[in-house]
Amino acid sequence: MNGIRRLVLQNVRPRTLCAHYSARTAPQRPKQTRLSAQSNLGPSAMSAHQVFAPLTKGCPVFKISQPITVLREPQQFYKQLIHGIKHAQRHICLSSLYIGSEETELVAELKNALARNTKLQVRVLLDCLRGTRTDSAGMSSAALLAPLVQQFGEERVQVFMYHTPALSGLSKQAWPQRYNETFGLQHIKAYIFDDDVIISGANLSRDYFTNRQDRYMRISDSQFSDYFVRLVSTIGQFSFRVLNGDQATGYKLEMADGVADPTRDPREFVREANELMAQFLHRAEIEHAVEAGSISEHDTLAIPTVQMRQLGITQDESHMREFFELVHAFARNYKSRSLMASAYFNFSDQYKRSVLDSASRWDLLVASPQANGFYTAQGISQYIPDMYSIIEHEFAHMARARNDISIEEYMRDGWTFHGKGVWSYLNQPLPQLTMIGSPNYGYRSIYRDLEAQVTVVPGNTQLQKDIHQEALGLLAHSKIVSQDELKQRTRGSPLWLRGLKPFVMKKM
Repeated sequence: MNGIRRLVLQNVRPRTLCAHYSARTAPQRPKQTRLSAQSNLGPSAMSAHQVFAPLTKGCPVFKISQPITVLREPQQFYKQLIHGIKHAQRHICLSSLYIGSEETELVAELKNALARNTKLQVRVLLDCLRGTRTDSAGMSSAALLAPLVQQFGEERVQVFMYHTPALSGLSKQAWPQRYNETFGLQHIKAYIFDDDVIISGANLSRDYFTNRQDRYMRISDSQFSDYFVRLVSTIGQFSFRVLNGDQATGYKLEMADGVADPTRDPREFVREANELMAQFLHRAEIEHAVEAGSISEHDTLAIPTVQMRQLGITQDESHMREFFELVHAFARNYKSRSLMASAYFNFSDQYKRSVLDSASRWDLLVASPQANGFYTAQGISQYIPDMYSIIEHEFAHMARARNDISIEEYMRDGWTFHGKGVWSYLNQPLPQLTMIGSPNYGYRSIYRDLEAQVTVVPGNTQLQKDIHQEALGLLAHSKIVSQDELKQRTRGSPLWLRGLKPFVMKKM
C-alpha cells in the first residue's frame, strides 16, 4: 500500500513508487517561447503511456471510455453543478472546503431534488473549522445545511465536518475563527452526481461561480464515481456529523459512536482515521490495479491520489515525487516542458528543488498580487500578496542560472486566480498528462490538509487539444515576470514582513 502508514511515525520517510532516478543539474538551453507557440520538441521512441507507466503502480487506475469534458469558466462550473443536482437519480456527493453562506439557491436545488426523488441520497463533506465559521449575519455552512438533515433525515442526508487533529484541547479554545484554520483543513474538491464526477480546485461559493478562475473537469465513469463516493464516505466515518439541534447556531455536531474526538483525543483519532483510510486505499488499489502490458496508448487513464500526512497518508506526495523524476529522466534525452499552476507562489521546498534540478523546461503560473484572493483583505492579511511576491523573487533569484524556467502571473481585471495543476508536454505540442484537483503544491498541501488530485493521461487527440486550450486560456490572461520586476516590486518591504515568511510558507 504505497504512501500509507499504519501509524504516524514522524521520522519515517514514505516509500516511493519505484526506484529513483539520480538527480542532476539540468543543462542550459535556449529560452523557449510560451505554450501557444510550442512546436514539436523532438522525437522519442516511447509513448507518454510508457513514460508515465510507473505512475500507475501503487494507485487505483481507471480507464475512461466516455469523453472527458474540460470546463473553462466559473459560470460553466455552476451550470454543471445545478444540472447534476437536478438530474441525479441515485446519489449526490459534494466534497468542498465550505459552502458559501449566501448559496441559498444551491441548497434550495438540493432540497427540491430530495423532495422530487425519495430514493435520492445526499452526502456533503466540508471542513469543520471553515464550515462552522460564521459571517456577519451569524450564518455558516453547517447552519445552511442542517435543515436538510432535519427535513429528510440522516438516512438520506449526511453532512460531514472533518476536524484536524492538530488543533485540540486548550489550543482549540485559544485560537479564534479564521486563524484556527491554519492548523489543517479538509481541502478535497469533488462533486459527484451518479456516474459523473467534477474534479476541481473550486469551492462552493459565489466568487467561484463568477469571477474566481479555477479548473474543472467532468469525468463520467461508474467505477471512478464510486471511488470518490467511497472516499467521502470513509472520511465521513471519522468526521463530525451535522445534526439539527442547538437553537443558537441551528445545528449540533456529533462524532459517530466509537470514534475518537479529534479535539479531545487526537492520538487515538489519528490511529483510527489512518486505519480506515489505509483499508480504503488498499482495497481501491487492489480492485483497480492494471498491468502495464494491458495499457494502450489509446486508453485515457485517470489516476486519483490522496494526501493526508497528519493521518499518515502520503500517497500523493509519493506520486508527485515519481512524476518529477520521470519528467527529469525523459528530459535528459529529449526536449521536454511542463507547466505547473498554483493559486499562490508558495510551492514546497521539495517541489521547488525538483523544478530547479530538472532537465525539463518549466513554466510556473500563479496569481498576480491583484489576482490574489487576499488583495482586498483587511488587517495583516492585506500583506499576504506582498509576502508571496517576496517568495517569488527569492525563487527567481535561485533560478537565475537557468534560462528555461519562467514565472507567469495571472492578471485579469476584476478576477482572482485559484487554479492549480500540471500540464506535461514531454516532446509533443499537445499535453500528454495533466493533474487536476485541490493541492496548491505548498507546504500545507503536503503536511496539513486533506487533498486529492487526479492524474489524467489522455488517450486521444481531442482530449489533448481540450487540455491544451485550457492551459492557453489561462496563459492568455497572464504575463511573464522577470527577476528585476520582482525585485523592484519587493523593494522597500518592511523587515517584519520578511520575518513572517516562515509562518506564511507553512500556514497559508
